[in-house]
Amino acid sequence: MRSLTLFKDKAGFTLIEVVIVLGLVVLIAGTGLFIDFDNLRGRLFHSDKETLIAALQHARSQAVASICRGEDCEDFLSGRPHGVKIFNDRFVLFQGDSYDDRDPGVDAEIEANGNIDKDCAAIDCEVVFAVLSGDVANPGEIVLTDTTSSRSSTITVGVEGQIFWDDERI
Repeated sequence: MRSLTLFKDKAGFTLIEVVIVLGLVVLIAGTGLFIDFDNLRGRLFHSDKETLIAALQHARSQAVASICRGEDCEDFLSGRPHGVKIFNDRFVLFQGDSYDDRDPGVDAEIEANGNIDKDCAAIDCEVVFAVLSGDVANPGEIVLTDTTSSRSSTITVGVEGQIFWDDERI
């Protein structure tokens, strides 16, 4: 009889209390996970935007510096235009008057996030900077959109090769 009274004095958690606490833990962890994924998507979007801007700036600086690489270069003074071709999953830095007439041996490919929409139809998804001046024959806008996180950025390339960008939340 004495052992039965010992167990009556001990308190413990009921099954309902344990289930409620586990449910609260799952709810808090799920909220934190959702916030973390949104933060990750935002970072990936901004990384893609910054990569494209850096590629454009690099191509412009190569053209202004009159750089020529590869077998088509007669001497170090024979500069060539440089440009960036924008694909959905990559950016290609190239040397030549256009992507189709480029020097394929000196291309540099940069991987891009394929989940971000790149609308550049206005400039045919190609920006070519002229030798020494850095001017662009086809100025226009490149609009990057991530519909899952409601982020958008417009990159504008001016006629004199200026590169501007504007971020917005849609």
